Amino acid sequence: MTETLDWETFDYSDRPKHDIRFSNREIPQTSNLEELVINETEADKVHANEINSQHSSHFETMDPEFLAAATSVVEPYINPKRLSKISTVLAQRTKQSCFLFENPTNPSNVWACLRSLDSFGIQNVHVVVDSSQYNGKAMLNAKRGMRSAMGSASWLTIQNHPSTLEAITKLKEEGYTIYASDLTPDSVDIRDLKWDSDDGRQKVCVVMGNEMKGISDEMRGLVDGTFTIPMSGMAESFNLSAATAITLAHMSANSGRDGTRGPLRPGDLSQHERNCMRLKWLLNSLPQHRMGEALLRKKGLELPKEFRKYF
Repeated sequence: MTETLDWETFDYSDRPKHDIRFSNREIPQTSNLEELVINETEADKVHANEINSQHSSHFETMDPEFLAAATSVVEPYINPKRLSKISTVLAQRTKQSCFLFENPTNPSNVWACLRSLDSFGIQNVHVVVDSSQYNGKAMLNAKRGMRSAMGSASWLTIQNHPSTLEAITKLKEEGYTIYASDLTPDSVDIRDLKWDSDDGRQKVCVVMGNEMKGISDEMRGLVDGTFTIPMSGMAESFNLSAATAITLAHMSANSGRDGTRGPLRPGDLSQHERNCMRLKWLLNSLPQHRMGEALLRKKGLELPKEFRKYF
């Protein structure tokens, strides 16, 4: 097993719940759990602001001329194989669908989910991390690993939400139809789910709940529908990463290869969005942190201050 979080060649730990690669530091030994939850809530707010800043859509407001100039400065420092990979992957990215994870527990599971989303071309991911929903020191410690998992997913656009209501409100404002995985009798078999509207314009957000408790009652009351993944064995449910991968496979099977129908539509990012992502990915591919900032500064180009510390 490697000792770092390598997106492309990640080895899974034989002790995923205690994977040190997702550890920040141990929860302080204190008998005052209420105080610990308060401190963690504040830490979550700080981390959420950092994640949202790192993946901010303001990057897409950059002037096209700046993007072109900055890209031309950075590209010569990226090897041809990586440049080819960036171009190939970008051409297959889709914004037609996104995923939302509600208060997940196991950072290894979330990391596996994020890598699956990347592999199927999903660009946008939303996460709700509410400290009040994590009971006990062990759960709070596991939640801390979520920060490492989300902070290291540099090829995806991640948005962190403080509550379920805020997340769903935002997604509905953006026009998403929201389906949640839910083990209840009223849920629809995923094979019968309607992934597209009659006019072909339906955007879909898939919600995956907590590994142990599933989605919250609040979430259940806010989504447009729920679905289950059929099982024929003795097990009652798939784990989070398996359920995410299976859902993605169903979404892929219900999508046209030409990108004109279904929940996965490769290549539906605008040219400007693609150019923005290309510059971000080029900066992420440089061998040293802040090398990009230094290269751009030499040419009289300045990244917006919100992004400088990430590249």
